[in-house]
Amino acid sequence: MRLYSESFFQVGTKFASQTGSPGMVNAERRVQRLLANPDVARGRWLDVGCATGDFMMAARPHVGHIAGIEMSTFAAKQAHTRGLRDVTVGDFLEVNLDTKSIDVVTMWDVIEHVSDPLAILQRACGVLRDGGVLALSTGDIGSLFARVMGRFWHLMIPPRHLYFFSPVTIRNLLEQAGFETVAVSKPGKLVPLDFVVWKLAFLFMPCTGPAVLRLSALARLGRLRPFINLWDIMTVVARKRSLGVAPTLEDVASHPRDFPASRS
Repeated sequence: MRLYSESFFQVGTKFASQTGSPGMVNAERRVQRLLANPDVARGRWLDVGCATGDFMMAARPHVGHIAGIEMSTFAAKQAHTRGLRDVTVGDFLEVNLDTKSIDVVTMWDVIEHVSDPLAILQRACGVLRDGGVLALSTGDIGSLFARVMGRFWHLMIPPRHLYFFSPVTIRNLLEQAGFETVAVSKPGKLVPLDFVVWKLAFLFMPCTGPAVLRLSALARLGRLRPFINLWDIMTVVARKRSLGVAPTLEDVASHPRDFPASRS
């Protein structure tokens, strides 16, 4: 887990975690958008790849119970210090969970990091009750911005990001895993300016990243948090098919498995 050690989370104020921070505001907006969906029950929620716990903190007042799973020991410890005791360190594919017992599974900026996206989604389908909801976010490699930027697209960062999806390929993958897609949207989010500056340096001159972070801190760029929407990040909401019926061979044949759209 060297890729997701402490340094992964020290990129300006992106993971600042305090009330009113961009991460918390974005998480609260995600919660409200989910709660506006009539398919979403407020019972048991599970946040896969919960990082330092922003989404869990935002959801906790609104649901019966929310748990988290996180691969990074450092991030899980940060979540624990925030009072989020039900965060398990481990691989979602290996953690012991009750099947068909969860109302909502969320995966924010996770699916592009994993080595087997289909297995992850099938696992999510297995722990959800029939009709339960999966919500995830990931980049859209078919977007205009991604196509224009090419290898300089801000999400083209192997080996951290292994798979890239378009609306078509993520829908097909979800169908193979046992879901029906409810909605695909691109809502945008608040992004701290120090993280924006660091990401640009990381993409174009990686060796300058640490110096850029120090200068950004001196300039207090983290206080600025513009709303950014490049229309290249999807929020996808899907519902587990009733009775957990798997797609037939005819279904799979008519929607070929054409992911990843690009592989690092």
